[in-house]
Amino acid sequence: MDDDLARTGFFHRLLYVATPFFRSEQRLAAWGLLVVNVITVLVIVAMNYALTVWNGSFFDAMQRYDVAEIWRLFGIFLGLAAMVVVINTASQYFAQIFQIRWRRWMTGHMVDGWMDREAHYRMQLDDRGIDNPDQRISDDIDFFTGQTVNLPLSALQSVVTIVSFSVMLWLLSRNLRLFGLYIPGLLLWMNLIYAIGGTWLILLIGKPLFWLNNIQQRAQGNFRFELIRVRDNSEAIATAHSGDAEATRLKRTFAPVVEIFYRRVYRTVFVNTFNFSFNTLGGLLAFGLVIPSYLAKRILIGTVSQTNNAFGQTQQAFAFILNNFSSIGQGYLSITEWRAVVDRLYTLEVSLRRHHAAATAPRIAYARGDEAGLAIEGLTLTLPDGRKLLEGLDIAIGPGERVLISGPTGSGKSTLVRAIAGIWPFGEGRVTMPAGRVLFVPQRPYLPNGKLIESIAFPYGEALEPARVAAMLERVGLGHLAGRLEAEQAWDRELSLGEQQRIGFARCVLLRPEVVILDEATSSLDEDYEARMYRTLLDELPGVTLVSVGHRSTIIRYHARRLRLTGDGGWRVEALAAETPAA
Repeated sequence: MDDDLARTGFFHRLLYVATPFFRSEQRLAAWGLLVVNVITVLVIVAMNYALTVWNGSFFDAMQRYDVAEIWRLFGIFLGLAAMVVVINTASQYFAQIFQIRWRRWMTGHMVDGWMDREAHYRMQLDDRGIDNPDQRISDDIDFFTGQTVNLPLSALQSVVTIVSFSVMLWLLSRNLRLFGLYIPGLLLWMNLIYAIGGTWLILLIGKPLFWLNNIQQRAQGNFRFELIRVRDNSEAIATAHSGDAEATRLKRTFAPVVEIFYRRVYRTVFVNTFNFSFNTLGGLLAFGLVIPSYLAKRILIGTVSQTNNAFGQTQQAFAFILNNFSSIGQGYLSITEWRAVVDRLYTLEVSLRRHHAAATAPRIAYARGDEAGLAIEGLTLTLPDGRKLLEGLDIAIGPGERVLISGPTGSGKSTLVRAIAGIWPFGEGRVTMPAGRVLFVPQRPYLPNGKLIESIAFPYGEALEPARVAAMLERVGLGHLAGRLEAEQAWDRELSLGEQQRIGFARCVLLRPEVVILDEATSSLDEDYEARMYRTLLDELPGVTLVSVGHRSTIIRYHARRLRLTGDGGWRVEALAAETPAA
């Protein structure tokens, strides 16, 4: 997998990202839309060729004052114009349908991969720098599919245009002379030299744009992430009256975006200057090659017009890469931005596959047992840099047993919970979990946006009886929410942390798991509410297997044993005098 990540060939990365769609369950639609788009491109080239031929014939008829031919050609033009409108409209429609179908599939594929086997969490622990995966999924996939539909079709149109209009330029060159000399295919060779030379120069001038576009997207993602952090911590910032300091920090984070943008602007000025000059001088070159023959009365004005049109069509076909380089202010990416996006999606895809492989063959082995308890055997936990947090832990927690995990800050209590949950990849040993439900309640319970009753039912999503939910909210001191079960809100922002923690306890009772693991789940509650939550839990679920992580001495009485982590990798198990749950 690391070999894949190290491969830097652009076409390898492009195929790696693009081909899964054409092998997926959507492959028939994918190939069908591709074929339709190819056909529309070929018809567009045919229409352009026909219009160019018509242009020459029409102006020749004008020069000869052939009234009948003029009106005949005028009627033909109306038919051609109608066909051009239809085919160009169809081309845009089918290209957009192709793009959205591809984007929908690819977004689902990436989201599934990101969420599968907790890859989204594991990536945060990885130090290999897959930054802003959310931006890559939301923005980069949109850019990638749009440009990957547009550029290959543009390339196909350019190739077909070159072939067809090269024949036309060769034929139009028969009556031309350059300084009195007849050169077969004069227009074609001059156009080749001009277009290829210009494209090579623009590639040379625009090469740094690839690197600049890549780091600008990274800088923009970092700035957006900092804005989100401010939004999520707005209360802490407001109570600390640190708005000015945060504004300074945000501006400092935004500064690289401005700096890189200016560097892109300066580089693009060179690209655009050459681009405009190239296109303008191309038209003059075409006229310069045919005007002498026209003045010598070897060709008619229609041939001049047809030559100019054919020269322009072929020139743009050769230089289509050039015409995609200057994209500041446009709604689609340039080739350099496209390459940067391909690079970002490729590294994300490879990283997801690497984390999936690591999750499939973890160093910490996980198994499911038949009983409602859990067992930990020979568990050693380390930090990503290899430092040991815990060594050789062996403990069996039987059905209905209640165990408290305590220890000094940084001793690995929360990391042990993550290891039990199967999301901590650094370490070795064995964890056996019960076959039934295990509910983890962190310090900040996750409350999905949407209806409150559905948020409480997370993560199982089962249909809960509203009356039962309302009664439980009363028990945990949240009776004011009983009438809002169907309300849709961002509940993690609507409720205080203390209210969210009480929701966590209500969730435990309503979902009735066999094992509950509380990680600092009462840190924002006073002692009275803390006691109320524990008593409610133990009264409603008297046979539950309970594991708590906490610092407070007030929760000791709800547990029969304590696993004390010493902070140096050591541990010991102590007996406690636990309260008996009410009958």
